[in-house]
Amino acid sequence: MANYKLNDNELQGVSGGAGVGDTAVSGSFVSNSGTSLNLLVEWSVITGSTGQRTLQVTVSAVSYSLVSISLYNGVQMTLNGVVYSANSNAIDYRGKAQVTNLLASFSVPYYQGPAPISVVFHFNGTLSGQPVSDIIATGTITA
Repeated sequence: MANYKLNDNELQGVSGGAGVGDTAVSGSFVSNSGTSLNLLVEWSVITGSTGQRTLQVTVSAVSYSLVSISLYNGVQMTLNGVVYSANSNAIDYRGKAQVTNLLASFSVPYYQGPAPISVVFHFNGTLSGQPVSDIIATGTITA
């Protein structure tokens, strides 16, 4: 199976604001594979009133028709050289419209950044008739 690395760090937006005593900065980046399947990585850094920073990351598949079983450690995130793993959600979408399906989420306390990030979805399936093992998106958490 092929290992495809998708384009880096296409920052979609950065915003701020949170609840009383907390501040947040958030953003996202998306791979641009040139196919009907991409990864969307959305991140938020929340700074509590005590100054502790927590990074929250969600990883979604942006696609048209997509069927995938839940995979043990199906999504891996590497942040500053540390690897975090999560089970991926099962997806059964057979429609014709492009949709976004949540694959996994991560929460990292005591976050210090900015930091490079890499996310791997162990797809292990077929995409446009070609076998694909991993889909990889990389970027930078700018906060």
